[in-house]
Amino acid sequence: MTSPLRILFVTDAFPPLSYGSGWSTYHLARGLRARGHDVRIVVAQPVWRIAATDYDGLPVWRAGVGARSFNPALFAVGGLGPGRIVRHLVRSWRPDIVHAQHVNSMLVVSHAARALPLIVTVRDHWPVCFYGTALAAAPCPGCLIGTQSPCNVQRGSVDASRPAHHLKAAIMRAMLRQRQTFLARAAAVIAASDAMRGELQSVVAPARLHTIPNAVDPSLFVPNDAALPFDFPDRFFLYVGKLATHKGADLLPQIAERLGADAPPILVAGDGALEASLRSSPIQERLHVLGRIPNEAVTALMQRAIALITPARWPEPLSRTHLEALAAGCPIVATDTGGTREVVADGVTGFLTAVDDVEAMEAHLRTLASDDELRARMAAASRERATRLFGLDEVTNRHLSVYRAAIEAGGRSTPA
Repeated sequence: MTSPLRILFVTDAFPPLSYGSGWSTYHLARGLRARGHDVRIVVAQPVWRIAATDYDGLPVWRAGVGARSFNPALFAVGGLGPGRIVRHLVRSWRPDIVHAQHVNSMLVVSHAARALPLIVTVRDHWPVCFYGTALAAAPCPGCLIGTQSPCNVQRGSVDASRPAHHLKAAIMRAMLRQRQTFLARAAAVIAASDAMRGELQSVVAPARLHTIPNAVDPSLFVPNDAALPFDFPDRFFLYVGKLATHKGADLLPQIAERLGADAPPILVAGDGALEASLRSSPIQERLHVLGRIPNEAVTALMQRAIALITPARWPEPLSRTHLEALAAGCPIVATDTGGTREVVADGVTGFLTAVDDVEAMEAHLRTLASDDELRARMAAASRERATRLFGLDEVTNRHLSVYRAAIEAGGRSTPA
């Protein structure tokens, strides 16, 4: 019988207030704990004061009350904020392995835990795109500030002088190279999807690169009326996620308008830059903006929705929202970007469309709303696919194989 491991997670986000990456980290921690392993979590927030807390019985170190922040560029200095806690745990608790869950957490552990085997999970485009989210609707043109690319406009630097553009471009490229250098020195790198793995092949040696998806626990998806403390229509479509253009949230009014007044409305769960404009849409009676709601309420809505709508423009690495919709038995109508087709089996668990193809989305939503038998078949296929490919037991086993191989190889992250 193999001995239990001491596993230190360093993550950029963690529940209860978290988007997908934090929830994926939490469920993996649950899976490992269920196998008898000791898991502790440090949240890599750019603050000086880190406090010991608890979430669902897991020890978590995160920003303390009234904590003052520092420049995130200082993350790679091991003696600051979260780095100080990581160094303390490495000395006193002596973990067997350190698993960094995102870009800031990798920068922290690259210094603070450099003597231990380091695993890094990549859930978005940060190793190949400075801003990580690859906001361009078209293929990314590269980090060329002078081209006024969408990333540049997004950060408000378009009005800067040309020397300032070139200076910022040089700094961005240098920091991107730093990320790639740290990543290349990890004992193993885990890509959340095969699409992400393809992006990483130019940065990470194939022998150290693995594809392991985020986990979902189907046992948690049981009907829970108490999780919905608000009124909702009997029949509705659902959007869950950031209200941003790269997520295609600006297309929701068009989709609702094309569906017409007689169609079920679209419930919108999430917040972001487009929230105010969506709330003031002239067709509010067909587009109900709920704002950001608890994860339990999102799950309950997925179990009742006709379909989940995901009109994303950016290359979705492996959407946690899609995984939860699968486990909830909710058909998905999504754009065919990034790793989405690794979750959505077109015509089996939902439908895939081209980016910005509002007409096709409308047609698929109408089909699902009018065909109860098709929706039931897709719901059953979704739950089966969630358990078979993304179930917590399967994903936990694959992580443990990577951990033990790194430990047995004596895999230490090379000092940066």
